[in-house]
Amino acid sequence: MAKEIPQILKGFRDYLPQEQLARKKIMQKISEVFERFGFAPMDTPALEYYELLGGKYGEEGEQLMYKFEDQGGRKVAMRYDLTVPMARFVASYPELPKPFKRYQMAPVWRADKPQKGRYREFMQCDVDIIGSDSIIADAEVIATFDAAFKSLEIGEVKVKFNDRKLVDQVLTKLNIVKKDIGNFMRTLDKLDKIGEEKVVESLVEQGFDRNILKKYSQLMEKSSKGYVNQMTQLLSGLGVEQMEFDKYLMRGLVYYTGIVFEFVLVAKPEFGSVCGGGRYDDLLEKTTGVKMPAVGGSIGLDRLFAAIQEMDVVAPQTAAEVIVFNLDENLTADYLNMTTNLRNAGIDAEVVYEPSKLDKQFKYAQAKNMQVAVIFGPDEASARKVTLKNLREKEQRTVDLANLVAEVKSMLW
Repeated sequence: MAKEIPQILKGFRDYLPQEQLARKKIMQKISEVFERFGFAPMDTPALEYYELLGGKYGEEGEQLMYKFEDQGGRKVAMRYDLTVPMARFVASYPELPKPFKRYQMAPVWRADKPQKGRYREFMQCDVDIIGSDSIIADAEVIATFDAAFKSLEIGEVKVKFNDRKLVDQVLTKLNIVKKDIGNFMRTLDKLDKIGEEKVVESLVEQGFDRNILKKYSQLMEKSSKGYVNQMTQLLSGLGVEQMEFDKYLMRGLVYYTGIVFEFVLVAKPEFGSVCGGGRYDDLLEKTTGVKMPAVGGSIGLDRLFAAIQEMDVVAPQTAAEVIVFNLDENLTADYLNMTTNLRNAGIDAEVVYEPSKLDKQFKYAQAKNMQVAVIFGPDEASARKVTLKNLREKEQRTVDLANLVAEVKSMLW
């Protein structure tokens, strides 16, 4: 009886080579933009003491966090996001120049309910500015993400933004007591998902006045005009084109203290936010005792990738552009020499290890989306020629063996 193949855990996924190559290319483009805006890379461990992460993400975050005792009896937790570990990092290295501009690309884990584009292990691409309370820093974080999306050439994105300080001021005017503020914000945050009518009913069930949403909306309109004008001008100056003030945007994390923002794909709004963040001026003090303002955000790479796969805007990827066919074991030394010369010239190339039918080798090359096949048999060896076939345009040429590298380059570039 055949052994049963082990199954992957629910909420997790594998990435096939073509998918992982595409993800790698996306991450490379994003990191290039991050560095162009002056952000430097850093990394932190996947495991932290639970004491660091516990209580930083609200009641829901506490339920979704992967936490356990390790073999040494220490209570530890898997990274829930990259922001709280970064707060520990900054406090641990006080000599870092301020403002400290960092980026990090790493997996995080949440025991969330799996759904379209949402997994329990997912990659975040973060940028943060620590040590500045300037509104320009807020705008630059948003502009950085906007430029990253533009570099991916995946169509239009729109950023929605709000300010939690404005929200707090309005809620104070509405006499909402502190213990009820969290529930009010979380309910409003569901407006896009469940609609205004259900939000009102939910608020009434929690004991709020039936007209509380209308009153909140009117007060926010009056209170936000100056802030919206200022932020719109800053974002426009930094090259952001599609923006919208969203008075109902809250973002669930409890540590936000100022601006909050989310990016959505205009062509795929059903995927929800593919990037979000905000200002969290109190987090470092609560986490480490060191008071320092900060603002940042994160691209959810896996949700973004799921969306752009549906949009069919990612070109097929390949690890090697050129394949050297193997037609005769007596020519093995020539095949290896050709492959090495191509690689030394900066061309991604691989060689077929054993002779086989030409048709089989073509099928292998096409399955891996290679662009050029190098064909060298006994006849070509006698004439010191080599045949190059463009596998995408279905064209071929025979050239001098000595010109192999130059001819392949002309076909690729």
